[in-house]
Amino acid sequence: MPVKARPADGMPDVLIVDKPQDIRLIFSEKHNMVLKLVMEKELSISDIARALNMNPGSAYYYLKELEKHGLVRLVREEVKGGIVKKYYRAAARRILMDTPDFNRRQLSMPAADLAGHLLRSVEFLGYHVLPDNVEDAKDLLLRYDRRVRELIFDLENRGLGNVENNAITLQNSYYLILSIQSKSDPEMGRILSEFDKLFLPYE
Repeated sequence: MPVKARPADGMPDVLIVDKPQDIRLIFSEKHNMVLKLVMEKELSISDIARALNMNPGSAYYYLKELEKHGLVRLVREEVKGGIVKKYYRAAARRILMDTPDFNRRQLSMPAADLAGHLLRSVEFLGYHVLPDNVEDAKDLLLRYDRRVRELIFDLENRGLGNVENNAITLQNSYYLILSIQSKSDPEMGRILSEFDKLFLPYE
């Protein structure tokens, strides 16, 4: 998790997140809400709990998870009436994802395991596959996954990450552009056509 330039106040300008488990935490709704608060200013657990209308125990849990992954840090402690109040801040002014590395890490998963994961994901959405079509369905999902990666790498090579440096907005930009491109991409068109033949909605 590389850190760039540390100014006089000791808070780095940029933290680059490149571990999949850290990236997943950033995209967890509650963790992200806490992270955005402490990127603006230092806050205590009670401050965070009030701002997000949650109990302090929950705020503590999300905060400590972020701290464990190096995304936030304890900046100071204050003693009032014998009670120690701890203040936290984001680990850097801006937190960016190294998405190309994240995608390449995913490529290391064996094809059989990846196909199984994708198949279970589609079943979760309410589709099923006839037993005789399972292998064809897995092959189709791997084709879909491969084509999505090719489109993502193309976006990276064209410099999308240099235009938008906010991690959440960048990821949303990828989703938006992929959705638009998928409608006009011939290979995606063929994949979606075959999907309708292999995957049947539960009735």
